[in-house]
Amino acid sequence: MRSAIVVAALIALAGGLAACDSSADGPVSITQPAGPPTTAPGTEPTVVPGSTDPTPAPGPGPSPTGLPSRDDATVDARDYQQRDSYYFQSPTGNIMCGIISQSTLGVGCQLGHANVIPPQLPDCTDAPNRKVAVHVYGSKAEFLCTSQGIFVGEPVDGSRKGGGKILNYGDTIVVLGAACTSTQQGMRCDAGGHGFLISADSQSLF
Repeated sequence: MRSAIVVAALIALAGGLAACDSSADGPVSITQPAGPPTTAPGTEPTVVPGSTDPTPAPGPGPSPTGLPSRDDATVDARDYQQRDSYYFQSPTGNIMCGIISQSTLGVGCQLGHANVIPPQLPDCTDAPNRKVAVHVYGSKAEFLCTSQGIFVGEPVDGSRKGGGKILNYGDTIVVLGAACTSTQQGMRCDAGGHGFLISADSQSLF
């Protein structure tokens, strides 16, 4: 009888040791299925088209670059002001420009004479009422064929020729978010990320 009790006790002890031995390799941890990842506000994952992998949502993009600033100016815009707008011309007097505040014309220039007519203006002939012009307004730069001196300021030198004050080569005027630079290759104006370069021999938009 005593032998049976001893055997039973040994069996019970062996079972207990076996249970304890299951943690011999380290503590047993119970894991739950992973829930949805937590993200900080504004960084929720998005799925790139054509992919099933979530990628972090893009944050605010960098500030626009290449826009004119007052630091780019080499002249005082007030010297070119006529009422609420600003007018200037190239040293040759062939390119006349205006930065016009109270209209949909924006910033633009027109030629007194064009040696080349851009293909975008098939009906423009350089006749007195068909002058080549360009302008930037809003988010678009475009060619114009004008019958009026829309970018021609009043005379400032006592003559009858309009055009506003001369913007010398290398000078830049900055006003109303637009910048124009007078170069020997023509007049270049930038506004809102778009612009143009205009001369008698070449006209281009960008």
